[in-house]
Amino acid sequence: MIANLFRAYYRSMRGAIYVPDVIRREFMFRGFDGRVRRHMAFGDLEELRRYLVYDPPLDAYYSVSLYERPEAEMGDKGRIRADLLFDVDSSDLRDEGCESGSIWRCKGCGKLGMGLSPARCPSCGSDRIEVNHWLNERCIEVSREEVRKLIEILTQDLGVDQDWILVTYTGNRGFHVRVIDGPLTQLEREARREIAQYVMASGLDISSFISADGRGFILDTRSGHVARALRLMRGSDPMGHMRLSPREKRNLERALISSVSKSAARIDWMVTMDTGRLTRVPNSLHGKTGFRALSLTLDDYRTMDPFKDAVGIQAEPEMSLRIKLRVPRFRMRGEAFGPYSEGEEVRLPAHAASFLVLRGRAELYDSGSKD
Repeated sequence: MIANLFRAYYRSMRGAIYVPDVIRREFMFRGFDGRVRRHMAFGDLEELRRYLVYDPPLDAYYSVSLYERPEAEMGDKGRIRADLLFDVDSSDLRDEGCESGSIWRCKGCGKLGMGLSPARCPSCGSDRIEVNHWLNERCIEVSREEVRKLIEILTQDLGVDQDWILVTYTGNRGFHVRVIDGPLTQLEREARREIAQYVMASGLDISSFISADGRGFILDTRSGHVARALRLMRGSDPMGHMRLSPREKRNLERALISSVSKSAARIDWMVTMDTGRLTRVPNSLHGKTGFRALSLTLDDYRTMDPFKDAVGIQAEPEMSLRIKLRVPRFRMRGEAFGPYSEGEEVRLPAHAASFLVLRGRAELYDSGSKD
């Protein structure tokens, strides 16, 4: 039933599917049968669009790299260049508000809980914890803030032209930010790792910004992480250099370490260093939400509302569901749904029903519809 809804989406939205340099990209698809198809290539956009309509996948990806032979095995593809990819996922941010509707389960003893998952089960002590993440507005809000910080670092510290930056909503709990042009697209794996570490301020030594001049200490506040951290602490831009007494130096170093951790961007550095990474096909549907992966401008990402702007599945028909796991109240296209309890049977519009099924919170028990 949900596969048919995906097919209907791709049939009506096939013109919105667009991948630049499509003949140089590798594609990967995960089907509704769980099968993964990788190292696929298409001769043009129309061939890709026909494929999505004929065999709609649960998830559709394409490579951030351009290849001479995209259909070949990894070692034989012949990489030309690769977008510099940053992954911002609220699942990694451990925000209480974002995780308020998430459900964790201990794989050791079966204990269930809601909210932020513990490092170890409070009942049996096992660290084998699995999480059914929820998606709410707070998840987008905290992810959006990381994107804002990342773009500031890319443009101000690394000199990336704004026109080279592409922000995309993944269709689930976060965003991808890509540098799609310029010298950074030619970097190899180790240089990409170093950029990721810089963006995260990982290993930053505050003392390297402080020097002694015989009368005390001088803090260089002109740019970078230190300048942003001071701005966060004081609410205004720092002015060049700061003269410090020994006591002020000690106190400020401690404060800056804390502030830098807040002003740096939190990303998945493993994604950034991997030139073989795949990202979602623009306007394809996400297999955990039914939401569209959206390409956004540097203004759009600040206001994008996935529960309104990214809903890809149509409202009709209504579908009958049995709730498997507790569902918090949520809204979609302005209509509120829930909360629902485990075992409850409900009938919902197709887009809301698909959302719950794809998130693993409900199952279809009657494929019939009212019309």
